[in-house]
Amino acid sequence: MMAQRADLTPIRGMKYYYPPDDAELVFKDGTARVSYGGLSIPLLDEDYEALEGEPSYDVVGRGIYQALRANPDCSFCERYAALLRDAYPHYLAELASNAIMLDGKDVEVPYLDRKINCLKVLALLEPENAGLPLEIGKTFLDRGLRLSALHLSTVSLYRAEHFLRRAVSFAPEDRNARRLLGEVCYLLGKYGDAAGLWRDIVAGSGPADAGGLAGRLARIEEGRLPLIPTVDYLEAVGVAFSQFQAGDFEESLAILQDVVRDPVFREEFAVAEIHSVMGKCFAELGMPKYAEEEFREALKIDPDHEESRSRLAHLTE
Repeated sequence: MMAQRADLTPIRGMKYYYPPDDAELVFKDGTARVSYGGLSIPLLDEDYEALEGEPSYDVVGRGIYQALRANPDCSFCERYAALLRDAYPHYLAELASNAIMLDGKDVEVPYLDRKINCLKVLALLEPENAGLPLEIGKTFLDRGLRLSALHLSTVSLYRAEHFLRRAVSFAPEDRNARRLLGEVCYLLGKYGDAAGLWRDIVAGSGPADAGGLAGRLARIEEGRLPLIPTVDYLEAVGVAFSQFQAGDFEESLAILQDVVRDPVFREEFAVAEIHSVMGKCFAELGMPKYAEEEFREALKIDPDHEESRSRLAHLTE
């Protein structure tokens, strides 16, 4: 065991073990063997410290599995995934089960990150499976629109674009992949790309199937667009929410007022929470009349927005 090489990805809570060239994993009561000699192996710190000789089959599997879950883009990720496939199929089954369990659930951002990592590991073993980058891209898109992670919108949406472009390249006729990629391109201000992706969908769909795409496509072609790319507004809203949490109500309010002045953004992204935070800012600044107006606007967008309803009732009682 030697010092960590510079080309290895550091992973918190793990150290690398360097097996001899002839090292093998022996399992199934000695009837199965897989070579792993010469491959740097990530091990949990506690397993590394307890080593006496070569690590056991269980220790190697536990380390590789945790490393891929923590960072599926790490050094030698493809080889680690192949080891899971060949020697630890139960771990792959667990990854797939976790991804399925999280699919379609309204979960918090850390769980979306966990789902993305699970899918990335599976994609290492099926690099041409269009369904995996499609699901990864869709999850990044979801992440980029979460109110609790708007400060990460730009990064999330560019990652979504990357994976959705891969999905479309593998399955050019997949309408869902093209629709989602068009959505991401629109949010990033790539309106020509969005229009090109949506045109065929709108042309080949009935009014119900096309949903709101026809109207959005018409707005692109007529030049009725947000003043700046939507992703920049989303990032600004994230900053405004952070300023509100920090107690800088004037700055938070100023940012949100700039955002909602854009009529196209206001129409396409009517978000009750924006108006609710504006209302709370006005209330903190001693302007109850304006606060009341914002809480009413929030309730127009979402009649079930309980905080706005409660604060409005307090102001008008």
